[in-house]
Amino acid sequence: MWDAVRAPSATVKGKIIECDAGDGCGLNIEIYSSAGTHAPVYSSESAVGVVIATGNIGETLTENNIGKNLYVSRDGGLNWKAVKEGNYIYDIGDHGAIILAAKVGEKTKSIEFTWDFGATWESVQITDDEIYITNIITEPKSVS
Repeated sequence: MWDAVRAPSATVKGKIIECDAGDGCGLNIEIYSSAGTHAPVYSSESAVGVVIATGNIGETLTENNIGKNLYVSRDGGLNWKAVKEGNYIYDIGDHGAIILAAKVGEKTKSIEFTWDFGATWESVQITDDEIYITNIITEPKSVS
């Protein structure tokens, strides 16, 4: 039997989310994007329990970027936390100690990262000219 993915208890800004699985409400996660507009659910065997996903809260998955946010789970997907508003691409490094993210479809000079599973974010400039970041790849064993 399948159950809805339990929605986080609060938004990125701390506003309480009223979403009861018994009423058909849950966290709807992007599994696949044929147009490449959303990053898929992602985890790494070297970061046990850490899962990152793009999705929205409600009864169904929306067909566009409206309401999409970045979510992180530290327990294999049982509980989720909203960590960034909007649509991002991402990767996990250093056994889950760092998560990297960049906004999809927006030019930037920097990439964002978190050392605390999305509680706080920092950015580092990676280029002098604005670019579109289309993928983030860490070292294959995710240790650096």
